Amino acid sequence: MDVPVEESVDTSTRIEEILAQVKPLAAEYYQLTGKPLGVTGEIAEYLASTILDLELAPARTEGYDALRRNGDLAEKIQIKGRAFGAGANPGQRLGRIKLDADCDVVMLVIMDSATLEAREILEAPYAAVVEVLVRPGSRARERGQLGITTFRSIAKKVWEAERPAAPIARAVQPTVATASGGLFCPECGQEFRGTWSGIDAHWKSRHDHIMLYEEAWPLLRTGRYAAKGTGNA
Repeated sequence: MDVPVEESVDTSTRIEEILAQVKPLAAEYYQLTGKPLGVTGEIAEYLASTILDLELAPARTEGYDALRRNGDLAEKIQIKGRAFGAGANPGQRLGRIKLDADCDVVMLVIMDSATLEAREILEAPYAAVVEVLVRPGSRARERGQLGITTFRSIAKKVWEAERPAAPIARAVQPTVATASGGLFCPECGQEFRGTWSGIDAHWKSRHDHIMLYEEAWPLLRTGRYAAKGTGNA
């Protein structure tokens, strides 16, 4: 396989640094607007190369985005990215794939749309993708795009993010006055001297993601709130 001359190490490193900085900004943009920033493909390439130790191809390389080296051999990989989250269209498709690309493998990086962190990575032989694309009467043939479900049917999963461990429940802190006259936040244990003055600001800044203050306050006030074990200590 003919492989072009590599970019300088400094250039490649700088590109990775830029993409690492862009990723959180793109995730924040999505959270604020509900729309992608338009760098999903570039971030997918960065994530795939980082997670699977791939070598990104020089900019504007035709047909593939990265190399997977194995001794003297180098697989040419075309990388696609899609972000999913609440309300995502289940009929999403991969980006357009050319039938005559200089490519060995098509890889799909599936990301969480809220964070743009990788959730899983799938790959399929380029030949298998082309075989589906050229089937007579196929919608994919007309568009040059495979649906995510169709791609899954011919692909294998090569990586999946670890699921976070279930949170350990905390002991319930008292929410009523103690013998010393103190009141305690049941999630983090912060003491309020004799009254709940300031609990609203404290709760909204630290624990509103667990339960909205408006819902939590009646339970706190009456001592019926049980800690969820996921608050910020």
